[in-house]
Order: sequence, then structure tokens, then C-alpha cells
Amino acid sequence: MQTPAAPIRTAIVSRQEVLMRGLTAMLADYPDRVVITALPSVRSKVPGLDVILYDVFGLLHGDGSELDYLLHETDTRILLLSRDLRPDLRARAIAQGCSGWVSLSIRAEELVEAIERTMTGEPLPSQPHHLGGEAEGLSPRETEVLALVTLGLSNAEIATRLYLSANTLKTHIRSAYRKIGAGNRSQAVAWAIQHGFAPPEASGL
Repeated sequence: MQTPAAPIRTAIVSRQEVLMRGLTAMLADYPDRVVITALPSVRSKVPGLDVILYDVFGLLHGDGSELDYLLHETDTRILLLSRDLRPDLRARAIAQGCSGWVSLSIRAEELVEAIERTMTGEPLPSQPHHLGGEAEGLSPRETEVLALVTLGLSNAEIATRLYLSANTLKTHIRSAYRKIGAGNRSQAVAWAIQHGFAPPEASGL
């Protein structure tokens, strides 16, 4: 992995103060690699900002406009902070154009490495954490695919968002449907909504 020459200027965007303070304290142990920069508001112009850690919880009651602004109106790289029990929120962020994410259960050293990889454009390591479909035996990728299906995205759109081939996507869909006992897309969506995934009309997309 490439190592940036200077500490990475990083900002945290979250609606939860306890999360922001907790992450700031975690990253303070690595001052030679990461420096936390205050971001007064999402639309603040902060010269030299390298990476923004975006908490997907911000999409829970919002329309996604803040994340859309960060993605398309700034030159800053975005690293998603994903809630393990709300894979639908991460799916919404991916549908808006995000790709890199880490679980909030990540360790400090792993988070610093993820920030460095985001900065240099390197792919992030596979996430070993299970998401909301763990009880049904769904893999993180299957849960992610199911969340995007629930949002109403077509197979082609899902494949594009997740950088999957059409055949690989179909394999994930068939496997997920089998595990939750769904015979078609409508049944899969009904199952997902019953298990806490946001329906299309509630997603803001």
C-alpha cells in the first residue's frame, strides 16, 4: 500500500455527536497519519481537505442532498461509515455513487489504513463484518444486493453500482432469494421491508 507523505486531513460528517467525538479520539492516536479537520457544515469550503468520513445515518431522515453535494460539488474523497444493522442506508449511499465503506465496528488501526487507501485510490480490503442479514445466513454482498433490489434498482443498475458482472450478480441474487425463501423480486422486497430495509418511497431516491 502507498503511504501518503503527509498526514491526511480528514473531516467527519455525522448527525451523532458521540460518534464524531469517539472517532476523533480514536484517530488522535495516529497524528503522524491522520489529522482531523473541523467542518462547520456539509457545504463548508475547506481548502486542502483530503477525505471525508460520512456516516450513512445521515440518510435515515434526509433526502440524500448532503451526500450528493459532497460527491459531486467537492473534490474530496468520501469514505462511508456503515451501520451493520442498516445495510439499506449503505445501499442508498452506493446508489448515489459511493463505493468505499467501512463498518462502524472497525478497529482504529484498520480505519486509519482505510483512510489512507481512500486517499491514494487503492481498493479497501474485504469487509469481514456481517450485516443485517446475518441471522438468515446472508453474506455481506448478498445483503447489499438485496438492499439495492429493495430500493427498486434494476439488475443492470445494481451491477454497475457494485462493479459486478451480470452473471455474478445473478448468482448473488439467486443465493439470497434461496436463503430468505423468496421466489421472485416482489417476495424478496416484502421480506426485506419486514426486516428493516427501507422501501423505495422512504429512501429519498
